[in-house]
Amino acid sequence: MKITLIRAEKESGKEALSTLEVDALIKKLKTETKAGHVSTLRAILPQLEGTCAQYEHIDKLPRIYPAVEYSRTQEGERRMKNYNGLVQLEVNRLSGIAEAEYVKQQAALLPQTFAAFCGSSGRSVKIWVRFARPDGTLPTIQEALLFHAHAYRLAVTCYQPMLPFGITLKEPDLMQSCRMTVDEQPYYNPSSVPF
Repeated sequence: MKITLIRAEKESGKEALSTLEVDALIKKLKTETKAGHVSTLRAILPQLEGTCAQYEHIDKLPRIYPAVEYSRTQEGERRMKNYNGLVQLEVNRLSGIAEAEYVKQQAALLPQTFAAFCGSSGRSVKIWVRFARPDGTLPTIQEALLFHAHAYRLAVTCYQPMLPFGITLKEPDLMQSCRMTVDEQPYYNPSSVPF
């Protein structure tokens, strides 16, 4: 399964699209880049809260899209290539790494948890939950939006009772994403069982 990363360049307005195998992405999450954008973001966030200011290098952190693998058409337009069957749940407004680690441990208790990792703020956790049809197949791109919406609702219903913090409810969307992050010990279960 391939995960799409998209980085929008603020100055040029261009968009860089790349895909990575999940194993490579999880490995990449474990170490900070030389530029240290995630660590800097985590350090500066407390000072930015309550202001209109924004981290100046936020566009250097690509967005990760777990639900759909994207590619480019010959005209350069983005198009959906494959539906991955991954739903992203977010637990936000945590006090820090200790609470994030606890949320990851709780998420790991369910066999459907494909991955759980600390968000770029250092105060959130992204949980990727695996879904498939009863026969183990994934829906086509045309069927994916409705399937994904039902899957998201089921994931929230199943995960919320076991988490001590609220899941941030989002509109179920194939374009749901998160920023590139660093987590030295992400939870990753490539043999997770789909709902």
